[in-house]
Amino acid sequence: MTEPDNGNISVVVPVYNGGQTVSATIEHLLWQSLAPMEIIVVNDGSTDDTAAILKRFGNRIKVLTKDNGGPASARNEGARAASGSLIAFTDCDCFPDVDWLKELVKGFGSPGIVGTGGIVCGASNGVIGEYIDLYSGLNPGCGSDGKVLHLVTANAAFRRDELLKANLFDERFRRAGGEDTELSVRLRSFGYELAFVDKAVVRHRHKKTIPGYLKAIANHGEGQYIIEQLWPNEADKTDRVKQVARCAAGLGTMTKFYRSYRTMHDRKRALLFSFLDHCQYLARFWGYHRGRRSSAMSAGSSNCEAVKSESMTCGEQ
Repeated sequence: MTEPDNGNISVVVPVYNGGQTVSATIEHLLWQSLAPMEIIVVNDGSTDDTAAILKRFGNRIKVLTKDNGGPASARNEGARAASGSLIAFTDCDCFPDVDWLKELVKGFGSPGIVGTGGIVCGASNGVIGEYIDLYSGLNPGCGSDGKVLHLVTANAAFRRDELLKANLFDERFRRAGGEDTELSVRLRSFGYELAFVDKAVVRHRHKKTIPGYLKAIANHGEGQYIIEQLWPNEADKTDRVKQVARCAAGLGTMTKFYRSYRTMHDRKRALLFSFLDHCQYLARFWGYHRGRRSSAMSAGSSNCEAVKSESMTCGEQ
């Protein structure tokens, strides 16, 4: 594995109906202290004014247009078209700091490191954003031994050759939530390592409403189900039934959470944070079982098609 050329990096940004934010994302990429060799924006079947906005940047960016297939599919399209020895990923609602790429590539200090990732924090004020930042849920996941277990594609870079050899992102992840974790697990299964670079910072436009946040959590619950089917050793050891039962108890659970938060936060925040703690378990549980139902329906559909095909073949005989 050769050492990466720091000046030979492509940036891939998937976008679906991101007309309100994608322009700012691209501007932040154009201002990088380490200029990327190319910025590839993949328009994943947007129905808003995204295409018109991207057109304004002219030849400063490369635009790929495809039918909607989800962020994993869009990132794969961009990665296949990339020319750099490194491919960095961020999202259309993210605003990388000026030294983002410069810091991110420093993580490739060892030949065994195939991917690096940095910090993702809120781009604006908001109580829900404060809650998300409190738990650093969008930062790379690390084990008890300090090793990086998975990266988050809002802020990550990979060696292109190894990414392609690993067959890129799994496109069974139609929603944003889990596709980057599964890729990280796959890369580690090949013996590669991942690195965390705390000075590589991306500002993310966090969800501003409770329904929006819980929808994102449900998507991650669905992603967890897919991961567990592909990698049984990565199964979440949490007893989901007991967890939901505790949440169903309601007031007692929220009171416990509230008292804990009240030692550090004002009454309003403590109440909201305890409510979100309570609801996110239910949202993740619901998303997990949505994934199970979708998988069962897909399997049933495949079996029906197989039976139909066999019937037609028998009829022809």
